[in-house]
Amino acid sequence: MSSSLQHWWRQLEPQWQQAFSITAFQHTNEPTPDELAQLYATPALRFAGPSAPYPNMNFELTNLSGVEALQNLETLVVIFQKIETVKEVSRLKSLKHLFLYSNQVNSLNGIEALTALEMLYVQDNQISSFQQVEKLINLRELYINGNKIENLNGLTEEHAEKLQMFFCKPNDLLKQKEMLRVERELGIRCRSI
Repeated sequence: MSSSLQHWWRQLEPQWQQAFSITAFQHTNEPTPDELAQLYATPALRFAGPSAPYPNMNFELTNLSGVEALQNLETLVVIFQKIETVKEVSRLKSLKHLFLYSNQVNSLNGIEALTALEMLYVQDNQISSFQQVEKLINLRELYINGNKIENLNGLTEEHAEKLQMFFCKPNDLLKQKEMLRVERELGIRCRSI
């Protein structure tokens, strides 16, 4: 296992080696096999860019490729970065909490299979559709405010049972009529920040 983890480490993009060195290892030396095993098994990771209220990094990540293989992740926080897509998280089936706010995400393609997700925070991005949440019926909290969303297609009656916190405003393109439809037809309260 340790040789495969070392191989994984050497295949990582330099930005991800640096990110893990800063946030997980707190040193810039080559990680030990034990450190790599701990990283691989960790249930939670946080990467807060330099403009975040409590940053733990001095640069911004541009993708999520570094976490693709971390199958034990239950909580992933990648905030105040330059992430544009989320497809790299599609294999993280144990993921329950995904925080990707204040990035440049323009599509949620890749999260459809993350049916264990309970919390999805993707506010303050460039997302125009969140149809991909349709099958994510375990969501308890969903933040999509501050995006380019025109409609709330993707929400279903199945979401109403568990979805307690749904923040969709402000979204400049989202009409009041659409929010009223969701509240009336689906029984999901649309909240504003």
